[in-house]
Amino acid sequence: MFACLLDLIARELRLFALRSLFIGYAGAMKISGCNQISLAQWSLHREIGQGRLDPFDFPRMARSTFGLDAVEYVNSFYRPVERDEDYFRRLRARCDDLDVRSLLIMCDGEGALGDPDPAGRRRTISNHRKWLVAARILGCHSIRVNA
Repeated sequence: MFACLLDLIARELRLFALRSLFIGYAGAMKISGCNQISLAQWSLHREIGQGRLDPFDFPRMARSTFGLDAVEYVNSFYRPVERDEDYFRRLRARCDDLDVRSLLIMCDGEGALGDPDPAGRRRTISNHRKWLVAARILGCHSIRVNA
C-alpha cells in the first residue's frame, strides 16, 4: 500500500514537472515567434505501459495537460490495431476535435531498411506499409524508420 502511494506521488510529481516545463516553454515559443514543439508519445511510455494512459487519449493529454498542439506517435503502442483503419480515423477525428496535429509515427521493430540482404529490405519495406497507411489517415507528414 505504501509503495503504491509513493509511486502515485512520484508520478504526479513527474507530471507536474513536465507540465510546468512544457507549458512554460510552449508559451515562451509562441511569444517569441519560434517554431512550435510537439510531444513524443514515448515521453509517456511508462503511463501507457502501466495502463494508466490509453494511447487513444494521448492527443487529449498533450493538449489538456501540456498545452501542446502537435504529437508524435510510437507504433508499438498501436500493435493491436495496426491494420484497423477505422481506429486511426477515430483517432484523427479526436485530434481534429482537440485541434492537435499528428506529425509522425516513430516505427520500431519492423526491420532495417539498410539490411544488406535484398529480401530483408523488401520484407522491411512491406512491414512499414501499414504505418504509412496509418500516417496518411492521421495526417502525419512522415514516419520515422530505422536504417
